[in-house]
Amino acid sequence: MNAKDMVVPVATVLFAAGASFASFESAAQETEDLSVRVIKLESQEGKQEVVNLKIEGIEIRLDKMEELIAKVLEAQQQQAINQAKICAATKARCN
Repeated sequence: MNAKDMVVPVATVLFAAGASFASFESAAQETEDLSVRVIKLESQEGKQEVVNLKIEGIEIRLDKMEELIAKVLEAQQQQAINQAKICAATKARCN
């Protein structure tokens, strides 16, 4: 086998090796890019969970405030009724 006969197979092997290496490098880069994107998404998801927890806490506090306001309103209504009864019983002029 002379040198000319070896050139074509060696060139083919070198070309195939180069193409494979480029393919592996490309896959490695895509994997790294995907890892960065996943980390960003996980970070955003974590931030959204914190926001959701804060909103949930605010909703709970709002519900409690609404209950307290309803109780205060009931007490004020009862006081107005009692005042009206006292005014009627004493025949006082209550405004």
